[in-house]
Amino acid sequence: MAKKARKAKAKARKSKAKAKSKKKGAKKAKKAKKKKARRTVMYSSKGKKLYAKRDASGKFKDIQSYQRAHSMDMKRSSKAEEAAEAPAPAAMEAPKM
Repeated sequence: MAKKARKAKAKARKSKAKAKSKKKGAKKAKKAKKKKARRTVMYSSKGKKLYAKRDASGKFKDIQSYQRAHSMDMKRSSKAEEAAEAPAPAAMEAPKM
């Protein structure tokens, strides 16, 4: 009897693990949809630093020179910087008569 009970427990554990892995697979699929485009650092044959831009699926989309990509990144401002620069809305004043 003890042998049957152990087998049943092991079977239950395996089925639980399968169910858990299915859930993880579903979560990974959702994450894959949200994945952002990334850049990989590479070097040209001349030794110049390059960025290989990838799309969300991971395929190479564009090869950029590091110098050009970096300067564009510096020119672009983040949402936080834009919010800090924006002037605060003026308080409504009562009209003077």
